[in-house]
Amino acid sequence: MPAPTPMPTPTPGSTANDLPCDVQTVLAARCWSCHGPTPAAGVRSLTNVATMKTTSTLDPSKTVAEMAVLRMQSDTAPMPPAPAVRPPPADVTVIAHWIGAGYPAGTSCGPVCTSGKTWSGKKGPEMNPGKACIDCHSRDEGPRFSIAGTVYPTLHEPDLCIGADGVDGAQVTITGADGRTLTLTPNASGNFYSTATVALPFSAKVVYMGRERAMTATQTSGDCNGCHTQDGATGAPGRIMLP
Repeated sequence: MPAPTPMPTPTPGSTANDLPCDVQTVLAARCWSCHGPTPAAGVRSLTNVATMKTTSTLDPSKTVAEMAVLRMQSDTAPMPPAPAVRPPPADVTVIAHWIGAGYPAGTSCGPVCTSGKTWSGKKGPEMNPGKACIDCHSRDEGPRFSIAGTVYPTLHEPDLCIGADGVDGAQVTITGADGRTLTLTPNASGNFYSTATVALPFSAKVVYMGRERAMTATQTSGDCNGCHTQDGATGAPGRIMLP
């Protein structure tokens, strides 16, 4: 296995361009809310192979990637931290196998419309999947939503692509600052929305087939697709994705 190699701290705002898609998907879902292209204060951006091979500041005998695997399985110092749920074994295995293979570079995930279907153009609850719903509805004649967005199977789905239908059990759970919970089911285009009042800041998670994907930080904007764009904005790694 290659030895850890020191390198300068990555520049905030750098993008992932050489991680294999499966590795990028795990990191984006589990780590990039803090360690993404625009990292949180005091942490490094884990968005390329060179950074993942850097010597860990917590244990100089290990790389950042090796330490990430240990922290993802840790009971005492887990990553991501609570209230986020522990990554499933399959996600840990993806990173571990990549390390074992010698940290090979790969092709980062490009945009793909997994469903192979796009919005028909008909107005209604299934319209404009992937677009910023509240921004549009604040200027149009539609209802004024407090929460709205689109759930997708993968990270970089293009606008107007049909998302994940909640008919097979996908749900979005919103918990307001007052502790009240709002559970929303994506419709046939993957859209979810509500006009109910939500106390800010709120937390959010997607639940699917016994798995969860939770945001690690509370939010004050309910316009979910405003940040969860095809490539991600304001720190989001990409689309709202099924766990």
